[in-house]
Amino acid sequence: MIRLGKLPAKIDKRTIPLSRILNLKVLPEYPASYDLHAVYGVKDNFVFRNAGEGALGDCVKAARAHQTLVFEAYEQGCQIVITDQEVVDEYFIETGGADNGLVLLYSLNDWRNNGWVVGGRVYTIYAFASLSGIDEFKHTVHLLGGPNFGVKIYETDIEQFNAGQPWHLTSNDGRLLGGHGLYAPAYTVDSATCMTWGKRQDFTFEWFQQRSDEAYAIVDNRDDWVGDSPVNVEALDALLREITGETQPGGCLWSIVGSLIAKVCHARVHK
Repeated sequence: MIRLGKLPAKIDKRTIPLSRILNLKVLPEYPASYDLHAVYGVKDNFVFRNAGEGALGDCVKAARAHQTLVFEAYEQGCQIVITDQEVVDEYFIETGGADNGLVLLYSLNDWRNNGWVVGGRVYTIYAFASLSGIDEFKHTVHLLGGPNFGVKIYETDIEQFNAGQPWHLTSNDGRLLGGHGLYAPAYTVDSATCMTWGKRQDFTFEWFQQRSDEAYAIVDNRDDWVGDSPVNVEALDALLREITGETQPGGCLWSIVGSLIAKVCHARVHK
C-alpha cells in the first residue's frame, strides 16, 4: 500500500522567488548530470511510513526526512539515522493528531520556525525560495541540496511506479488521485530522480513541468554543534558582492546566495 498526502498548493505572496534574488546567468555552470547521494555517500531506501502496512499520508514529512539525510551528510560528513517514528511524530505534531495530509508551504514554514527533532537534536532551515524552470531545478540540486516539491499524481503514475518505469506523460493520465510531496537528489540531461515509497523514482522534466504545482529551493541552517563554517568568509563576501552587485547584501538574499556559492567556492578559497 502506498499513500499520498500533500494537500492542494497554497500561494503566499511573501515567498521569495529564486529568480528575483539570484542571477543564474553568473552562477557556475551545472554539470550535465549530478547525484547528491553519490557525492555524499547517502544510502536511502527509507519509506518513513508512507508505504506498506499501516501507511500514512505523511509524504511531505517523508520528503523532509529524505532531504535532511543529504543536508546532514554535507554538513556533518556522515549519514545520520532518522527513524520512522521520528517522522511520524513530527507529522502528527503538525496535523494535530489526524492522518489528513499537509500543506507543503505551511510545513516548510514550520520547519523554518520550529524545526524538527531527530536523534534528540533540533534541525531547522534558514529560508526557502520558490523555483520554476529546469535551470533553477538543476542549480538547486547542484548547489542547494535538491528541491522539495509537490506534484499531482494520476492513475498512470501509480501504474508506471509499480512497473518500475520512469514517470512520463501519456495520452491518457487516468483519474487524478491527489497530491504528493517529493524530494529530488539527482538529475540528468532530460530527467531527474526523486525519493518516494522507499525507492529512487526517475521522472522526465516534461512530466515535472506538467505535474508539479509547487517547488522550493531550501537554505539549510548551520547546525550549532558542528562548529565554524569551513568557508573563508572574506573570500565569500567578495564573491557575494560580485554576484549580487550589492555592498552589503542581507537577510534571505545573503543566506540564499551565500549557501549557493559556499559549496562551489569552498575548494577554491579555503585551501
